[in-house]
Amino acid sequence: MYTKLLKYSIILALIVVIIGAYTRLSNAGLGCPDWPGCYGQIIVPDMADGTKIAGYDRPLEKDKGWTEMIHRYAASMLGLVILVLWFLALKGKTQRPQSMTLPSFTALFVMLQGAFGMWTVTLMVHPGIVTIHLAGGFITSVLLIWLFLNQNSRDGVFYHHILKRHKYLLLIVLITLSAQIVLGGWTSTNYAALSCGEYFPTCLNSWWPEMDFSNALYWGPIGTQYNYEYGVLEDQARTAIQMLHRIGALVITILIISLLVAFKRYAHLKKHRLLIGSLLTIQISLGILNVILSLPISIAVLHNGVALLLLLSLVSLIHKTFKKG
Repeated sequence: MYTKLLKYSIILALIVVIIGAYTRLSNAGLGCPDWPGCYGQIIVPDMADGTKIAGYDRPLEKDKGWTEMIHRYAASMLGLVILVLWFLALKGKTQRPQSMTLPSFTALFVMLQGAFGMWTVTLMVHPGIVTIHLAGGFITSVLLIWLFLNQNSRDGVFYHHILKRHKYLLLIVLITLSAQIVLGGWTSTNYAALSCGEYFPTCLNSWWPEMDFSNALYWGPIGTQYNYEYGVLEDQARTAIQMLHRIGALVITILIISLLVAFKRYAHLKKHRLLIGSLLTIQISLGILNVILSLPISIAVLHNGVALLLLLSLVSLIHKTFKKG
C-alpha cells in the first residue's frame, strides 16, 4: 500500500504543479483574495462576475476563483496523502525498511509549502514568494520520487562503476537545472516571458538590447499594501530577466548534452539517457514556441510540466548512479 500510494502521490504532485502553472499563467493567483477559502466560503460564491462582495475590494471573477480553488483542493489532497505516507512509514508498513528522516522531512516540507501558498495570496503574489512556492512544488515532487526509488531498489543487482568525474558532472547538471527552473519561475512571476517580443534567437530584434540587470533580481518590499499582480519592474529589467533565462537555457543544454555524451559508455543507463535527451529536446522546442507564439497558455503550462519531468529524470539517474545494489 505504501508503494502504491507513493505512485499516486507523484502523479498528484505533477498535477498540482501543472494546475499551479495554469493558475499563475492565467493570472488567477488572486482569483480568491483570501485564504484558505474564497470570499469567506469553501467554494467560489455563486454570483455574477464583477459582483462586489462585502469586506473585499476585489470584484468576483468566477473563472479565476475556480482555477485558484481547484489548485488549493489538489494541493490539500496531496498534503493529506503525504501525511498518510508518513503515518504508514511510522507504523512500519513500508515494502522495504524505511528511515523516518525523509518521510518526516517531506511531511514538514509540505506544511511549509502550504504556508507559502497562503502567503502567495496574502502578500499579493509577491514574485519572490511565488517563485519559492513554485520551487517548493518541484522539491516536493523530488522528495516523493526519491522515496519511491528507495522502495523500488532491488537487492543484489550488479553495481556498475561510474567514474567520479561523471558523478560530479551529473551533480553540476542537477544544480544548474534547479537554478534554471527557479530563474524560469522568476521570469514568469515578474511577467517577463514576453519582454523580448516574438523574436528568437534575438531579443527585440537585437542580439543585446537595452537591459537593466541591476534591477533584474529586485526583490521588492513585502506587505499586504503592495500589489505585484502583472509585475512592477520596468521593461528593461524584464528584458534582462528574459535574457538571463535564455542564457541559462543555453548553459543547461550544453551541460546536459555533455552529460549524455559522457554517459554513453554506460550501457545500463541507456534508457535514462534516451529519456533525458527526449525531454530536453521537447523542453527546448516548447521554450522557443512560447516566444514566437506569444506565450500560448497550453504550451507555457507544458513547459512547466516538462521541466519537472526533466528534473525527476535527472534525480532518477542520480539515484541509479549513486545507489549501490
